[in-house]
Amino acid sequence: MSEEIPEHLKLKIYRKLMTQISQQRQQAEDPEKIVYSKLADEKAVELMNKLKTKYPDVYRTLVNELYRAIKNNVISEIDGYTLYQLFQTLGLDIKPDLRIKFIKHGKEVDLKDYL
Repeated sequence: MSEEIPEHLKLKIYRKLMTQISQQRQQAEDPEKIVYSKLADEKAVELMNKLKTKYPDVYRTLVNELYRAIKNNVISEIDGYTLYQLFQTLGLDIKPDLRIKFIKHGKEVDLKDYL
């Protein structure tokens, strides 16, 4: 009796291993994490989070496109102003929160303390 595995079983095992390897690679490279790691400032993170809540379909597409640009070394990092301009170009109504800071003697203080 022969100890070899039949060819059709070898093919099944090979396909199963290939799908497991591709799934592991996809899990290792999460496009969203990589894009967020390339955001330069807190405004960029804020704008991406707003986009995620307001336009989830556009968010997924934009994350995939930014991921592709990062992988092709087109983008090294992206700041909030650039993201804002990109959203304006795409016609999306996403704006950063307006914050007014009062600085007194080099420290951020409340309006009461400032006056």
